Amino acid sequence: MSAITLEFLQDLLKEDYPDVVIQEFQGAPGTKRGDNYTSMVYRISLKGIRKKDAESTEEPWESSIIYKCLPESVMRREAFKSDELFCNEVAFYTKIWPTLIKFQSQWEKVANPFKCIPKCYLAQNDLVILKDLKQMGFVMPDRRQGLTIEQSYFVLKHLSHFHALSLAMKYHNQEEFYELLNIQDGISEVFFVPENEDYFKSYYTEATQNAIAMVEEELRDSEKKDLYLKKFREFCSEDTFFQTMVEQVAPKEPLAVICHGDCWTNNFLFRYIDGDIAEMYIVDFQLARYASPTLDLVYLMYLCLDREQRTSHLASLLEYYADELHRRLVEMSEDDSVFHSKLNRDTLYEMLMEEFKRSSRFGLGIALDMYPIMTCDSDEAPNLYQSEDTETNPSHDCIKPVWTSNTACRRKMTDLIQELVDGGML
Repeated sequence: MSAITLEFLQDLLKEDYPDVVIQEFQGAPGTKRGDNYTSMVYRISLKGIRKKDAESTEEPWESSIIYKCLPESVMRREAFKSDELFCNEVAFYTKIWPTLIKFQSQWEKVANPFKCIPKCYLAQNDLVILKDLKQMGFVMPDRRQGLTIEQSYFVLKHLSHFHALSLAMKYHNQEEFYELLNIQDGISEVFFVPENEDYFKSYYTEATQNAIAMVEEELRDSEKKDLYLKKFREFCSEDTFFQTMVEQVAPKEPLAVICHGDCWTNNFLFRYIDGDIAEMYIVDFQLARYASPTLDLVYLMYLCLDREQRTSHLASLLEYYADELHRRLVEMSEDDSVFHSKLNRDTLYEMLMEEFKRSSRFGLGIALDMYPIMTCDSDEAPNLYQSEDTETNPSHDCIKPVWTSNTACRRKMTDLIQELVDGGML
């Protein structure tokens, strides 16, 4: 944050606060340890004065912004592809999102436009500065608690509207849409590409071994232990695991959309009125990818809900998503469009359910890494705000997956294995 000055901040915020003079600022970590891994997030508190009227009457003014930058540790930046992730997020805020917003504005039938993404003041290759949603009353759920069913419906409504933007644009303006994906300044897959297989081999080998050990311990008294472990070990095979993930993220037409890519609890913020959800925002687009919308869905269902919630609500949640997706597609189309005929609601739902089943393996692959992150104590997580460049030869091999074997993590991992095996998806 050494490059930040009062002059820089004044110029940055002049559009939002033309009558404010910023007099001082102070930065502090904007997230708790364990809440993020690929970037450092600071909350910059601002103080100044606001001119109230033509007579130059002044009053105290306070606000804050979110400053997101690369980890100080070069080793961690290299190991987690932070530079590439920042390029993705910069592309999203400077190119993808403005284009989608412009496309959405063309449709008068869209009664409630999707706008649940925070204002970005600046996005460049090493930093992103955003409006601070906390000062507007938004709060992040506890990563270890996951989402409630009410929150899940709210997320699915807005996620379906976000997905509909790129799906409709691809249909109506294909050339301009695919320009959003060009290799120079568009979004791209960061992790699961063939050339990264050797790079991440030791990381995912350890992650899968840890997961297998947890499931083995949890199932030690189960009569079906051997069946579940056999299926799980086959999935975790070093020879096929990474290739499976590469295949899963490959775009599958005709439903491929611009996905959020990291749909877990920490990237949803809610504002409540009298105990009910009034608004939500979606944050963190570093993992944005062009792929099946069901990658976001399995991420959400497997990471943010527990097995009991899925057993009771998964079918209705997916029905709701399909309803909202199709309704928004119809709003962004003419009466004789493909969304009324070939891709009507029932056909869309059937295609989504087929892809959801296929994408379940992706959800499991993500869970191997994310369940420990979601359930660990803060002191078990790496501290991104502390430089770790003490090695003579920094290497990605030094970066290891989060290790925890707490009861919640073992149970979540085992529940998912049993659910996928019993459902014929593994």
